[in-house]
Amino acid sequence: MPLSEERPFVGNHCESTTLVNLLRQWDIDLSEAFVFGLAGGLSFIYWRTKQMPTPFVGGRIKPDALSENLADALNLHLSVHETSSARRAREHLLAELDSGNVVGLKLDRYLLDYSTDDFRFAAHYVACVGHDDDRFALVETKPLGLQWASAASLACARDPRGPMSSRNRAFTLQPRKGGLPDLGEAARKGIRAAAQQFLNPPISNFGFKGMHKVADLMPRWLDDLDSPADSLSEMSTLMEDAGTGGGLFRTMWAEFLAETADLTGTGEFQEISDAYRGVSQKWTDVAGLVREAGATSSRACLRSASTMVHEAAEEEQHLMRRLLELTS
Repeated sequence: MPLSEERPFVGNHCESTTLVNLLRQWDIDLSEAFVFGLAGGLSFIYWRTKQMPTPFVGGRIKPDALSENLADALNLHLSVHETSSARRAREHLLAELDSGNVVGLKLDRYLLDYSTDDFRFAAHYVACVGHDDDRFALVETKPLGLQWASAASLACARDPRGPMSSRNRAFTLQPRKGGLPDLGEAARKGIRAAAQQFLNPPISNFGFKGMHKVADLMPRWLDDLDSPADSLSEMSTLMEDAGTGGGLFRTMWAEFLAETADLTGTGEFQEISDAYRGVSQKWTDVAGLVREAGATSSRACLRSASTMVHEAAEEEQHLMRRLLELTS
């Protein structure tokens, strides 16, 4: 299938970049930050099991939820296909592409032949926009952009194992009758959903409670982690550089709030956007301290990072309360 002449969108975060490309085939042109916010994308999670050598610190809602929430927010039909069969997965993908559809894929980029990743992550997303002989065209985030992957490597990458993995998950979006809802109201709903989840986490690993938990654990990481240098470097990358848009997704959230302020004429959203830019910088600084601690075995860096995370938790709890009041 030939590629579209239109250049694909290349953004910061994998799932929101994929969603922007799925929307654009229907002439729905929204910014990546606005897509992220409409889906109530901001969150916080700390996760570690005995099988995980490196704890996971994340700043967004769980994988797949962004796509599901966006479809609900914009009155779109989300079609999801999963199978344990590599043959059926390939046949489904080819049929969708040959029908002219852009297809979202969930996979582990580590297994793709163009990847230079040095760690595994089974909840990465790409938009597949075409195929040529035995290769597939995939839209990555910055700085990779459009890449070609062999069919063999794509088959392996689409069926990984481990935390957050899926079996050959592919998805498409299509408009429903009735068209798009009012975007200002949809943005308010996304904000309200994110604030409610952040302020009322189901367990202490999520939301502002999860931040305080991580802050309490940080000073002990040099002793608790099997390979502190490797783990702290990986955690820093996931917090700042691996598709978060900077500041553990807080920069994207601030941009969404600024767009919502312009769209709705509600100045308070701009004020909170400005405050979130400060919070984002704090998370960027935390990621830098975690990286330095891994490189130098500095306990002082981890103590400083711990203090900053406690502060960020208090600030975000206050900001989310304001957002909940504004949207209730």
